[in-house]
Amino acid sequence: MTRDEREALSQRICDFYIDFSNNSVKATSGRPYKISDEQLDGLVKSVNNRCGLSQRKLGRRFWVHHSTIARTLRKRTSVVIRKRRKAPKMNSKGQENRARKNCGKMYRKLLSGCDVILDDEKYSKLSGNNVGGNAFFDSTNPVTSSANIEF
Repeated sequence: MTRDEREALSQRICDFYIDFSNNSVKATSGRPYKISDEQLDGLVKSVNNRCGLSQRKLGRRFWVHHSTIARTLRKRTSVVIRKRRKAPKMNSKGQENRARKNCGKMYRKLLSGCDVILDDEKYSKLSGNNVGGNAFFDSTNPVTSSANIEF
């Protein structure tokens, strides 16, 4: 390529970008997305109003890096990561009703010949907010999420 050809090419490139600089439409195409639109729909359905779903597992499922999942959810969708809230405390009437119901169950078990074993150890579930991965949930609209997901 001669010097005149290189200068003409650089002038054409500059003119092209000057002509399209005022347009809102992107004139040049960038790098294609790693996750297609069909896969994006499946990704949104799988994370919407769910908790305990890691981005690493989703990355393995869609054959991409977990940072690609995070970037895609942030830039191409309306899915937002939200923190789960603690459930509201029961009022005294609700506690009385719950205690009356559970005491009745225990009384019926004693009458049927079952033994009661009392234990003072604390047991923790793996499905609640006490596990690090379950402290957050993804949602497009928090109003549509159920109470067991939000709290």
